[in-house]
Amino acid sequence: MATLLAPENFSPSEDAMALNKAFEGWGTDEKAIIWILGHRNVDQRKQIRLAYQEIYLEDLNKKTQI
Repeated sequence: MATLLAPENFSPSEDAMALNKAFEGWGTDEKAIIWILGHRNVDQRKQIRLAYQEIYLEDLNKKTQI
């Protein structure tokens, strides 16, 4: 996956909470998910995955699978 411009200052926990919000409701906010994950590099995505696991006790990879 190619990464656009990844911010140097980001919060994995804030991204995890934003992703969780995108999963809630009657559908998913696919644009929000793509925007967050598409603008993070590999290491940042790993940090987000770990933060999501810690906060929600769920595997982010399973949440994003179709």
